[in-house]
Amino acid sequence: MVEKHTMLNVESVSFDTDNPRIKMALEKYGDQLNAERIHFALRSATDGAAGTSSYSSLRDSIRASGGVMSPITVINKGVGYVCIDGNTRLAIYKEFLRDAIEGPWSEIKAIVLADADQRDIETIRVSAHLVGSREWPAYEKARYLHYLRNSRFMDYGEMIMLCGGNKTNIERQIDAYHDMNEYYRDVVDDTAFHIDRFSGFVELQKPRVKEAIFDAGLDLKDFGEWIRDGKIYRLEDVRQLPKVLRNDEAKKAFLAGGPRSIETAINLLDRQAEKDPSQKDSEIILETASVHQLAEVLARRINDLPYSELRALRDKKRDDVAEQISTLEDLSARLHGLLEDVSE
Repeated sequence: MVEKHTMLNVESVSFDTDNPRIKMALEKYGDQLNAERIHFALRSATDGAAGTSSYSSLRDSIRASGGVMSPITVINKGVGYVCIDGNTRLAIYKEFLRDAIEGPWSEIKAIVLADADQRDIETIRVSAHLVGSREWPAYEKARYLHYLRNSRFMDYGEMIMLCGGNKTNIERQIDAYHDMNEYYRDVVDDTAFHIDRFSGFVELQKPRVKEAIFDAGLDLKDFGEWIRDGKIYRLEDVRQLPKVLRNDEAKKAFLAGGPRSIETAINLLDRQAEKDPSQKDSEIILETASVHQLAEVLARRINDLPYSELRALRDKKRDDVAEQISTLEDLSARLHGLLEDVSE
């Protein structure tokens, strides 16, 4: 693959309709897809995001600087070019031309790739979106991993080299993407399909969760409906499903209840544990507790951390706060090391 740095006429460069950041948004247009709709999708995907990656901030920066600092990357399609990295920058130039904004917007810095194969193109997309610094919804990242695995037939070793991480995490994201589309997207209309529910489907891939659903005589379509109906609102509560579904009273409260009914079921289990201390996780002797038991209790305590304690840690007004934060940082590092050891 050969790279050539040059200036290109903006009108000779087309948007990349396979851009993983906006591909989902573009699908709904079907045969009506055009440059205006692509432009809108690019803006919607970035505007309002944190940091300088937002469309508005980037547009203001480009206008103030009189051009882009980083060139876009394109491939030659014979009758023009396709932008495979830098579509938002390209959209801003096209907007300036459309609105007759004074400035040198008719040409843009570009890197033209010669003899780039599909793997080269995917590598650039991964670098620009999947592992770059720009905020990108987890669902869209998983969608792209699914595409690399099932459309490009990329093996896990190659995906790890391109995207980082490990096989277990990549598999979970791909499976979560599949399950979300199969069992959630099909039970809601497009206006009610919320990609911010994705982490619940990642939790679904954790050990014993699906098994607990099946053992209770239920299936994954039921799970999609629980997410749709808000029975599971805090998505981290998905990991509590095995306990809830094993307990007849908690299971009934969850299935028969309305929105956030899993929280009612969890509270019911806590009350049962108070009556029978042998069942209560918080009564476990620390020195003899398993790592899994400690992790469950700690996760619950962090989730229920009072705002006053969070503010005390953040403001560092108490003498012992620095030591507490140091302990938590050490725990985080040790957990990261453990997960790296046990993941494939």
